[in-house]
Amino acid sequence: MAHQQINVGVVGGSLNNQWASQTHLPVLNEHPNYTLKAIGTSHMESAKKSAALYKALPFDDHKKLIRSEDVDLVVVSVKVPFHYEIVKEAISEGKHIYCEWPLGKNTQEAEELEKRANQKKIHHAVGLQARQSPEINYLKKALESKEIGEVRSCTMEIATHAKGRITDQRSAYLLKRGNGASLLTINGGHALDVLCYLLGDFKEISAITNTNYKEALIRETGKSVMKDTADQIMIHGTLKNGISVSAHIQAGVYPKFKLEIKGEKGVFRLTQPYSVGHVQFGGLKLEKISHQDYSDLDSVVEKAHIEEVKVSRENGKGPKEYIENAYTVFAQDILGHKREIPNFNDAVKLHYLLDKVQESAETGRKIKL
Repeated sequence: MAHQQINVGVVGGSLNNQWASQTHLPVLNEHPNYTLKAIGTSHMESAKKSAALYKALPFDDHKKLIRSEDVDLVVVSVKVPFHYEIVKEAISEGKHIYCEWPLGKNTQEAEELEKRANQKKIHHAVGLQARQSPEINYLKKALESKEIGEVRSCTMEIATHAKGRITDQRSAYLLKRGNGASLLTINGGHALDVLCYLLGDFKEISAITNTNYKEALIRETGKSVMKDTADQIMIHGTLKNGISVSAHIQAGVYPKFKLEIKGEKGVFRLTQPYSVGHVQFGGLKLEKISHQDYSDLDSVVEKAHIEEVKVSRENGKGPKEYIENAYTVFAQDILGHKREIPNFNDAVKLHYLLDKVQESAETGRKIKL
């Protein structure tokens, strides 16, 4: 498969786009199965700068990029409100698509894109790249082989310094719920996807949301903007396999990611030592706490064995490693006619789960899924 090439066009490939410039562009440029053919931005000047660096064609019109015969795969790495229009155009042209998460501003947009993409029978991927983490995949196999016995419960904490009282101009749109890119959908969406990937789907869910800050200060200007997104989200529920789950997602506080999975014979603890509240950014640490005998309750803690599980082959690459792994899987899907990468179907499923979190918080009811 190494000699087969997939020609790629990136919409949102400006060097000012920190996510694309640090992940998608260098990974695609270095990957043996991809040729970076086109880069599109909103202005020709920035498109030419990016394209010159990667010897690609510049575009300031995403429709022209998508319709180019030089492009087989369209990567969508722009703000969430623009995903729908660009992805829909790429589907209509029969191009394969890699779209960042969330797929749309809401579930309705995501469902329409899913239906169109499946009907067109193209390959589609969504940027739930935390599933490519070596630590997470090791943990998934360890849980399946019951290394800590039957799992009884799971607790998760996600905290970020952003999306609270202070923001910057580039990120201010994240504070408007209608844009579909909030604390719940971004930080919460990626983290809940990991939880369900590891343990299975929810059977029922209850949620409470609070908003500590009704407005946020824009750092560059000192002006305030209105904020209608929650900065405290508390989720409790039961998975279909009976596992009890509790998750707390919060903004405007010291950052953290921590996932603890408790079983009959021990605990797995997944943390992010230098966290910004995004599990998909990598840098994860996995620990296993083992204790075979719970008969002597007084000595459980003393006899517990804590070990760090080292599974990463490369360190220091951060999210770039996950994106690289995702593109490898996607290339195998396209060239090998498989469906392994998280795709639009997975995206709709996650959109639906987040809708139920919001519904429970708004109605005060336990929601069955």
